[in-house]
Amino acid sequence: MTATNEEQHSDALLAGATAAAGLKEALARVGVVVPSLRAGDPVAGSAFVELGGCNAGAVTKLAEVINAAADANPELRIDGR
Repeated sequence: MTATNEEQHSDALLAGATAAAGLKEALARVGVVVPSLRAGDPVAGSAFVELGGCNAGAVTKLAEVINAAADANPELRIDGR
């Protein structure tokens, strides 16, 4: 890798780690844990976060939180549902 490629790779890794940490923190605020959530290796030069798997209870809670946010903030909805 050239220096530029190394810098881009490093920047993408940092962006992925920052995004993963932010999502973990947000999920923790509402009691949702996704144990396998982590930064991944960049994909096509872009930051990547691996969500992985979690139990059905966590997924149900996450869906409830997302739906509540969409109900409270119509601008978040993409199709008027």
